[in-house]
Amino acid sequence: MNDQQKKLPLYLQIKNKLVNNIKEGVWKPGDTIPSESQLIEQYNVSRTTIRQSIRELVQTGILETSRGAPTKVKEIPEEHFGNPGIIHHEIGENMAVSVLRMGNSQSHYHAKFQLNLSGEEDVFFAERLRIADGRPIAYQQLYVPTRIGDVVKDIADTEFDIFSSLGKHSIYHTNIKEHVSASNATQYEADLLGVATGEALINIERTTLGIDSNPIEYSKTKYTTYSFKYSIEIDQS
Repeated sequence: MNDQQKKLPLYLQIKNKLVNNIKEGVWKPGDTIPSESQLIEQYNVSRTTIRQSIRELVQTGILETSRGAPTKVKEIPEEHFGNPGIIHHEIGENMAVSVLRMGNSQSHYHAKFQLNLSGEEDVFFAERLRIADGRPIAYQQLYVPTRIGDVVKDIADTEFDIFSSLGKHSIYHTNIKEHVSASNATQYEADLLGVATGEALINIERTTLGIDSNPIEYSKTKYTTYSFKYSIEIDQS
């Protein structure tokens, strides 16, 4: 294992190995990957590490799994698929998405400003909950131009990370800008997340740029403090 690989958390090292197996054709779309026990024995790591690696690949649309069924390859990763400098880790199992409402609107002026849309243009918005183990862990307001909204509306209730699916429609991103802060739950957010009004939340505000450097997504996501980890990998090689 090279020095660069050693810098990565163990679950990311295993994630890379699984991705390489798919890219090299060891496992093809529709194939069942080895069981957790087999992967534990093969890589000599803990069950927690294996589950975290698989969970991240499920969240990005590379693998798919369901209760009581083996994990299968869903699609081949794009060639540039790899580890981001910023790593989000949602804590929990059985991840799901619940859409509260979505559609086109001429309102949401702050979001339209972030997307470089004029005041007369519509913006597509989706208000969603992230679910883990049957309980909400995050509340999100997602905004995209209407041309992208036509794609997002079909995946909004199944995929929290929309970018793996956008790539299938030749919609690619080149830059992501995120601002992380703390906020206090409003009454509305508290009711949705099952926490007390005023309880601390992790607030992530994100703007994503497309290949022409124009914004293609703006979102505000608020996580409960027990459900989210945020880390940065700095490569000084």
